[in-house]
Amino acid sequence: MKRTSAGLCGLVLSAAFTVAVQTPAHAAGYDGICTGADALSGVTVVIDFQELDGNGGAPAPTLTRCSPNPTPGTQRTGIQALQDAGISVAGVAQWGLAFVCRLQGRPSAAESIPISSNPNYREACVVTPPGAAYWSYWNATGTGTTWTYSSYGALNRNVIPGGFEGWSFSLNKTATSNPPPGVTPSNPAVNPDNPTVSLSVNDLDRKITLGQSTSLTWTSTNATALTAFSVAPAAGGGSWSGALAAPGGTKTVTPTAKGAYTYTIRATGAGGTVYNTATLTVQ
Repeated sequence: MKRTSAGLCGLVLSAAFTVAVQTPAHAAGYDGICTGADALSGVTVVIDFQELDGNGGAPAPTLTRCSPNPTPGTQRTGIQALQDAGISVAGVAQWGLAFVCRLQGRPSAAESIPISSNPNYREACVVTPPGAAYWSYWNATGTGTTWTYSSYGALNRNVIPGGFEGWSFSLNKTATSNPPPGVTPSNPAVNPDNPTVSLSVNDLDRKITLGQSTSLTWTSTNATALTAFSVAPAAGGGSWSGALAAPGGTKTVTPTAKGAYTYTIRATGAGGTVYNTATLTVQ
């Protein structure tokens, strides 16, 4: 469910028929990058409104907020990170929180978005937004100064503790000219030698029917060894074990029983060992 040609892999939509998902009560997001106890367990969220700044409404300066992990050590999706940061998120009627349509209420249903093919376009959040006007999704490990465009949606990707989650509104851009957020994604608390690893299921809703196969994709930094560490429950999830290619790759899995399965990947490097997980439901 990726729009690679338009770069829409990372949207999360809300709809005219859906309500914005409010921040959970446990969230305690705050302005600025994550510091103190949150520096290595939380993630910093950046919302860059780009051309939406002042378009059809009040000016919208770039937001930078810490998204603390309410349960340090557990995995969170990009959507959970937004919510924990105190950012309002809305999806489309067609897909719910599988594509991002509005962040902090923008673009609103009342404002005109001047896309090339329709200068008076208004986003109703019913179906996937057009490739000419959507929220592009980015991430960074916190150890460098550049953003990476996400090839997976925020509902289907776990965040990197200590890293950055970025959202940048793309107006009349192409897959190669989408603007990254205008904030340098650097976290001084992160050891540049620390390994990072991310694991994703290559299905938008992370669900398949028994008898079907799917694939798991991983990416890593600073990892000298990657291992398909475990699948839980151990029986029925398909083959997921042994050494994996570094820094990234894809592996097909074919579950043999219905159920919810958690796949774990381990990354080892000079800075230590870290784990990441991805979940799949077999119906």
